[in-house]
Amino acid sequence: MLSILPLVIIGGLLYAAFFVKPTVGASRVQPPAVQRGELIYGIASSPSGVVLGAGSGGKIWRTVDLGQSMTVTQSPTTANLQDIAAWSSGEAVAVGDAGTVIVTRNSGQSWTPVKVNLSSIANKLVRVRIFDDGSAWTVGEMGAALRSTDRGATWNRMTPEEDKAWNDVFVGGERVWLVGEFGRISESKDAGHSWANMASPVKSSLMAIAFRDEQHGVAVGVDGVVVTTNDGGDTWTAVRPTSTAHLFDLAWDGKQWLAVGERGVLLIGDATAANWRVSRVSPDNRQWHTKIIREGQQYLASGGSLDVVDAR
Repeated sequence: MLSILPLVIIGGLLYAAFFVKPTVGASRVQPPAVQRGELIYGIASSPSGVVLGAGSGGKIWRTVDLGQSMTVTQSPTTANLQDIAAWSSGEAVAVGDAGTVIVTRNSGQSWTPVKVNLSSIANKLVRVRIFDDGSAWTVGEMGAALRSTDRGATWNRMTPEEDKAWNDVFVGGERVWLVGEFGRISESKDAGHSWANMASPVKSSLMAIAFRDEQHGVAVGVDGVVVTTNDGGDTWTAVRPTSTAHLFDLAWDGKQWLAVGERGVLLIGDATAANWRVSRVSPDNRQWHTKIIREGQQYLASGGSLDVVDAR
């Protein structure tokens, strides 16, 4: 009995070797929505608490939990998208490199490209702003400032081509303000049909502009510059800098000004915009941020990372 046991074992092993095939169980690993090296340059709040993000490679992201989880929406472009804005109706527009403009009519679930006529030399669009009447403005390289009156379906150029960029636009009724390279500020009092260059107190490029009412506005830019107006944009005054960090966007929250930029910096200014203090988007944050928006009772900043803003 013991003598045949080794033969039985050897036979079993030979059977397994020739007739039993191994099976491998594998599950597909889903890549993260925001992959390493991808940037969310612009964000926008849309209905039902959905936040849309736009950035690297033409990607569009959606989140309903302030960025804790994100999904990717099919996009018709691979050009980097620099900014995005959304109306309360669920319609939105995103703009970016190579004169890219895309629109959605269903809260970002699907997107359609829109053709615009821009310079053949350089045509990156860097900022888009939307307004309750269905109009929108976008600005960018070669002096581009375009206006849409039909929620982004068609666009008309409102400024001449020139070898300087506009970085942001603000609209209040018939009045329109542009800020851009070399501290330039331009104003229109007839919805963009004619323009007047305003005296600027700085030479550093201005990156963003906003007004809290008809008279009081603020613009921020590189090297931490802050300029203000108290007479509806007719004159501008530089504020003593509190930081040298580049500033890329700002917002008025009803009580104070918030400006974001490089190295995680958050500048908080009082209602007069004369007094500012340096804080951070979040503790120990060292990322750069190009956009700040309000979402419910909180603020979000996007760029090198998507962060809930600590505006205390």
